[in-house]
This record gives sequence, structure tokens and C-alpha cells, in this order.
Amino acid sequence: MGVLVETTILVADDSNFFRELIREELENSGYRVLLAKDGGQALALYRSHDIHIVVTDLEMPVMTGMELCWHIRAADDQHRTFTILMTGDSETARRVEAFEAGADEFLAKPIDLPMLRARVRAGERITRMHRVMVEMLNTDYLTGVLNRRHFMEKLEQAYRAAKETGSPMAVAMFDIDHFKTINDTHGHSNGDFALKRFADHCAAHVPDGGFLGRLGGEEFCLCLPSGDLEGALARVEAIRRSTAELTVETGSGASFGFTVSIGMCLDQDTVSVNDLMTQADEALYFAKRSGRNRTVLRGAEGVTVKARFYVM
Repeated sequence: MGVLVETTILVADDSNFFRELIREELENSGYRVLLAKDGGQALALYRSHDIHIVVTDLEMPVMTGMELCWHIRAADDQHRTFTILMTGDSETARRVEAFEAGADEFLAKPIDLPMLRARVRAGERITRMHRVMVEMLNTDYLTGVLNRRHFMEKLEQAYRAAKETGSPMAVAMFDIDHFKTINDTHGHSNGDFALKRFADHCAAHVPDGGFLGRLGGEEFCLCLPSGDLEGALARVEAIRRSTAELTVETGSGASFGFTVSIGMCLDQDTVSVNDLMTQADEALYFAKRSGRNRTVLRGAEGVTVKARFYVM
């Protein structure tokens, strides 16, 4: 599990008096507080920060608190953010509408500060519980990297963004060589140690904007920006070479090493994520069939590649 981080609260209110009143109260209670003077500014802050709790007024310019709640809930299907709507309106129909828009809790104006603290503490407990559950659902239980489902979800998003912005990306599929032999020779528990050792090692080489997942068994996949193809290839090759230097210590005091084969594909000549992964898988298959412990690249027409790489 990840380390719990400081709780960040976004306070949105067009009244400077109420913003400062709430800010002082929450900061004195140990929270990090961001302020917004309208719903539009609040939504921009929400999109650029990891917000745990939103405390918003109902009536604001640019975007109402109810509209803000709707946008947050639309973007937050895993309920990582708890929303508290402040209003002087006690009409039941209005509150039902706000709940349907995504508000989690109400706070009556004028603000009762002890009640504010209590609602925030309750929201903090709920959002942290949701975050732990989300992490468990998205993480491979053995290695701690992204599981296949979440990796593919992120890859779909990254692929769409790459096509829309014209920013190139690539995937590199890793397969531990002779993994069945490792299990047969050293036992499945030591095979698990090898998987964890590789995952930790590979995770340390993930570039900014990249992410790593376990596809299943001994197969992993790294998504990385490829604006600098030589740089991306060098990073993948560095993982391959340094993996060959890793050792796994067994319970009996013995040790063993292993290597990986890599299939890499650029997104430039693909039409879908499935196409991208299929071509990377074909490159990986070629790497395994042609001797293992090597990197095979797809989609590099016109690019000069060093001899240690194999280009399909």
C-alpha cells in the first residue's frame, strides 16, 4: 500500500470572509487548504491537484456548487473525493437534486465550525477507505505494480491522448526468460521472488509520464513516451542489461539470476491499442524465438538503430 499523504481540502466560495474563516479553521486542524472564488476556478484546481475533500458553496458565479459536484463525480467514478455542499436552502427537493448531482454531505449556513470539522473528519475517513480499496483493486497483489485491467485502462487513455496531441508513445513488453525452469529448479516461491525482484527493478526505471503493469505470469508491460526514440530504446536496453545482473537469494542460501526478452512497438503505425499490443507481442515472440535476452523493435522504419537492437 502507498503511504498516506496529507489531506488536501478545496474550499470554494465567492465570499472572501467565508473562504478565510474556513481556511483558518481547517489549517489549524492540520489540513492543507486550497481556495477558489468561483466554481470554474474550483474545477481547474480540482483537475490539477489531488483533492481529498471539496467544501463548496451552492450559489457561486461561473459555475454553481451543484454543477461543480456534478463535474467532480463525472470525473471521479472511484469516489476518491468527498464533496460537502454549503447552503442555506433547506428545501428537501433542492437537497435531493444536489445528492443526485454528486454531493456527499450538506452543511448549513451560517457555518457551525465544530460541525464543519466533524463533517470533514467523516469525509476524510470515507475517502481514505475508498482510496485504499481502489489501490487494492488496481494493484497486482504479488508485485505491487499495476494489474492487467488497470494497466490497459491507463494505456487506452494514454493512447488516445497521444493520437490527439501528436505526442508519440511506445510500449515495451517484458518476458522473463525460462521462467518455467526457474520454478522447476528453485520452486514457485523463489519464482515469485524473481517476479517481485524484476518488478521493483523495472519500476525504478519508469520515466516521467510512463507506467508499468503486470500482464500476467512472467509478462510485464511498460508504457513510455517515445519523442526521443534513441532515449526510449536506451532506457529499455538499460533495463534488459541490468536485469541480467540481478540475483535472487533462496531460502537455502543459494542464488540464481535471470534475463528478459523485450518486444517494443511505437504507436505511430498502429490504429488501436489492440494493434499496438499485438505488434509488441509479435516483437516479443521474435525476441524469444531468436535467442532471448534481447530487444526487438517494431515500427522504426527510417530510424538508425544500434546493432544490439533487432528491428522487425
